[in-house]
Amino acid sequence: MSRDEQTITPPGIDIFTMVILRRRFEAIIGEMINALFRSGRSGVLNTAMDFSCSLTDANFQSISLAQGLPVHVGAIDLIPRAIVAKFGDDIRPGDCFVNNSGYLGNTHCADFTVCAPVFVEDRIAFYVIARAHLGDIGFPTPTTYSPRSRDVYEEGLMLPCVRIQKDYRDVPEVIDICKANIRVPEQFYGDYLAVLAAVRTGESRLKAVCEKYGAGTVRQFVDEFQNYAERMARRAIAALPKGRVSKEMLYDSETDLYPGGIPIRATIEVDPEEELITVDLRDNVDNLPLGINMTESTTTAAVMTAVLNVLGADVPRCTGSFRRVKPLMREGAAIGKPRFPAATSSATTNLCHALIPHLQSMFADLRGDLGTAYGTIGMPGSCAVVSGTDTRHGRPFVNQLIMGYWGGPAMHGHDGWLTYGSGASQGILWQSSVEVVEQQQPIIIERLEVRVDSGGAGEWEGAPGADCVIRPREGDVRFMVNSASRDNPPAGVRGGQPGAAMMIARLAGDGVREELPISVDTVVRPGEKLLSLGCGGGGFGDPLRRAPEKVLAALKAGRISAERAASVYGVIVDTSGPEPVLNEAATLARRETKRQGALQ
Repeated sequence: MSRDEQTITPPGIDIFTMVILRRRFEAIIGEMINALFRSGRSGVLNTAMDFSCSLTDANFQSISLAQGLPVHVGAIDLIPRAIVAKFGDDIRPGDCFVNNSGYLGNTHCADFTVCAPVFVEDRIAFYVIARAHLGDIGFPTPTTYSPRSRDVYEEGLMLPCVRIQKDYRDVPEVIDICKANIRVPEQFYGDYLAVLAAVRTGESRLKAVCEKYGAGTVRQFVDEFQNYAERMARRAIAALPKGRVSKEMLYDSETDLYPGGIPIRATIEVDPEEELITVDLRDNVDNLPLGINMTESTTTAAVMTAVLNVLGADVPRCTGSFRRVKPLMREGAAIGKPRFPAATSSATTNLCHALIPHLQSMFADLRGDLGTAYGTIGMPGSCAVVSGTDTRHGRPFVNQLIMGYWGGPAMHGHDGWLTYGSGASQGILWQSSVEVVEQQQPIIIERLEVRVDSGGAGEWEGAPGADCVIRPREGDVRFMVNSASRDNPPAGVRGGQPGAAMMIARLAGDGVREELPISVDTVVRPGEKLLSLGCGGGGFGDPLRRAPEKVLAALKAGRISAERAASVYGVIVDTSGPEPVLNEAATLARRETKRQGALQ
């Protein structure tokens, strides 16, 4: 028990009960996750774990968000709020609601979000929520993202907060509509049952907790836990330097409106006296004629994720701590609240991938030991949505791969995390097994390895990207990818260098390499291959300050070349023997020469 946990006890509830209930709630969410993971039908759920489970109380207060993908759970309260706003008093035990609308609190349309009320003592006490990224949601093309969509009508099946179960029984018309619009209806229904299992598991466990400890005690715990989380957030903000930072970055553009790149703008104000952080996003561009517009849910989650990362791991991720963060956004902005009918199918990736590290990098401008560099922005080709007909059994398939999703940003004191993915997932997504991927889809992964020299150089180095080659087994395979980081790869901070740019290409049978555009939609035929070169994370700090021993270790591990060690880090290594050896005298001389050259 920490010293901070000993300060949370309110009158009428002892500290041991507080701690026990906190762990019980975390265990309940863990059971929900296991139920979904073990029973999910599609690979994106049962191998990559691209889903999240959470819960709120009747007042929409979240309890523990640390176990879900940040982009999924950072504004999870919007889901039960939408249910109450639409159905009011017409909510009964046994009801279950589904929502995939970015205009009604959801993240994006491929995140199939199911929510059920939990009744205790004849009134709603909680809402249990499971959000799963489906392999297909009925787009005109087989994908779960559509960055080139011009409006919401090009984004497939919409379920605008509708009842999918009544009295614990499916509403058959809703299930029929889903099956009729999704290319793999049986896979969908299996995934739906897995999501349903998660929320019903949460419902059952919450009722048991209320029965054991008393509904009044549990409600009191939830309220006081929010106050505890807020106090922890206040304490962390009070220790930050006072300041205001405004910053703009560029995101790779696919619209003639911004040929030089789409600007992403933010202003962060830290007020230690008020113990408040304000993030102003209102100066961003209007909704774009693309599917990358962010939603209220993803914009809010991005802000909370970036700020809470700076506040530290001791601050609980829940409504209480979020009270000390004030996001400002406007309707009709690409980063903010979309104005109907703007397309939002890629709201969890693209601009969201860019916004989170952008905000984190701004804290590095406030103080040298805060914030991070930029991490992976956009999906590499190894994270394509693949589809076609599986010639092994003659059935159609659609699934999203999650492999080689690497390239974490460096931060003060730490190199980038290899399997970090992006700011939206932050290492919580599992990287799919090569062997399982080859079983689930008719493809072969010829190569999946570290892309040499791709991590951004710095005193702390960005994690490298992946070098991956994929080919079909027999029949044609369609690959769809919403990539980025071509013209604007993940940047470094405080003297750190950017990571390598992302690249995706089709390799013909004769070896000819055809580079593919940012939004990839291509068919790879037998004899051809898809090449994916993932971007690396940005570096943090001056590369010449990196310990030579760490440079040597990276060279031995195959992450960097001897040429990079010398030209970027100023580290001279003798590679003539069986093992590379550091030449300390030559390194000191090379670094001094490079420093003098930088001063001229």
